[in-house]
Amino acid sequence: MKLNGRLSDIYDFQYGKGNENPDNGGMYPVYGSNGIIGGYDKFNSEDSPVIGHIGANAGSVVFAKGKHFVTYNGVICKIKDCADKMYGYYALLTSNLKKIAFGSAQPFVSYNSLNRILIYLPNIEKQKRIADILSAYDELIENNNKRIKILEQMAENLYKEWFVRFRFPGHEKVALKKQTPSGWVISSNQTDMRCPKNWSYDKFANLGSFIRGKNITAAEMIDGDIPVVSAGIEPSGYHNKQNITGNSLTISASGANAGYLKYNLTDIWAADCSYFQDDKKLWFVYNALKFLQPVISNLQVGAAQPHVYPKNINKLCTIIPDDETIEMYCDKVDTIYEQIKVLNKNNDNLIKQRDMLLPRLMSGKLEVREKQEKVLEFKPKKTFVEFKNEFKAAARKEGGLTEQDLEDLYKAYCDDSLDE
Repeated sequence: MKLNGRLSDIYDFQYGKGNENPDNGGMYPVYGSNGIIGGYDKFNSEDSPVIGHIGANAGSVVFAKGKHFVTYNGVICKIKDCADKMYGYYALLTSNLKKIAFGSAQPFVSYNSLNRILIYLPNIEKQKRIADILSAYDELIENNNKRIKILEQMAENLYKEWFVRFRFPGHEKVALKKQTPSGWVISSNQTDMRCPKNWSYDKFANLGSFIRGKNITAAEMIDGDIPVVSAGIEPSGYHNKQNITGNSLTISASGANAGYLKYNLTDIWAADCSYFQDDKKLWFVYNALKFLQPVISNLQVGAAQPHVYPKNINKLCTIIPDDETIEMYCDKVDTIYEQIKVLNKNNDNLIKQRDMLLPRLMSGKLEVREKQEKVLEFKPKKTFVEFKNEFKAAARKEGGLTEQDLEDLYKAYCDDSLDE
């Protein structure tokens, strides 16, 4: 390993400003110790990494694009003229900064610890070539994530069209009745609520039930590729077997993220969470609860350690259509989630390839050529007609996706315009 430099050779480090989140809805993202936590009308950094300074996320690294504001929970990394900014970012990623966090009650990362870390530091031309190779993978991953968000939004919009605005197939022939959902607070400008005559607002338990997962400790996990879904947003670890097979929904049961709703397109081990499985209703249930996410978050109980219990989820009042309409909706959006599954798999492959290259390039073990081969993107090249045929079930005129919806998705998923 060619360690011929230090982080202090490429960065000037400084702590962010303010112990509190200054979120006022401003245009500049606010970064704390592990990502965006709000928006502010001022900025104190631009196009640079942010290192978690203090707390459980001390030593974490994210790259903040554009102008942004960093609180005291983050470390601002100001790149020096002798270094490429993306090379500097990858140098931070490979430095395992969490290991330099110290302090038992409240871990933190100091300037001195950062400055002393040894790195491989080639000339700036080679830095740029290395960064270009790794950035190509990250850009493809980011583009796939954009496509996933577009697909998710399409399924969500279709849910609102059918089950909030009640413009589902055949709605013209269905009478509406007055019914106020139990526990809902109705705005002052709306004195009553209605729903189709053969539908109702009722407890979620009438659709199915969320069930508590089975906890597993880190010591009990056997190395494998099955994600363990617990209290956080990301898996708490990986195990060699699952306790839930197939598609499922999970809601985090405890901690700061209690109430966080997630769909899973692979087998999982459901731990500190509640889970739901029913292929015939899964995507209706997911988008119904997505619509009610603020309500679910407000189900948190407990001061020291917030919890969201499955019994309270199952008592939630939601719209319950007839089985035929639920099944029709799930059939329409199932193709969307299958496309998301393909994109997730493509991202997994890209991440594995990037992570194999990352330590070898950043240590000098793998030499770079003057001209690198272009990283191939997993982007299908199809005509619009071929693409639309895959979505023909969702493209029906009544209540389905419009021609414009499909054109927008095609541009994002199959066309290069999103990448320009």
